Amino acid sequence: MKCADVYLHICDNLDQSLRTRRCREIRLHLRVCRNCRAYLASLKRTVTLYRSVPSPRLTKAAHERLVRALNAHGCFPRPVGRVPRKRTPRKRK
Repeated sequence: MKCADVYLHICDNLDQSLRTRRCREIRLHLRVCRNCRAYLASLKRTVTLYRSVPSPRLTKAAHERLVRALNAHGCFPRPVGRVPRKRTPRKRK
């Protein structure tokens, strides 16, 4: 496995319980590649720091702007936004 492949799939290796062939190949590569080990350590530190900070509270307007911006840049396979509320049928009198 090459470093470029590791960079593409290293997030799969963050969960040590995964036993896929790719994860085994990544672990083998990490044994011999100091740069990729450093990259993985950096990712793990980033995740740890991210989890240690409380989630920000966005206003509804800010959330909608963020979702529009992410949708505009193709960050989701299909546009996301508000989840449509389930309509309940009106009772007829």
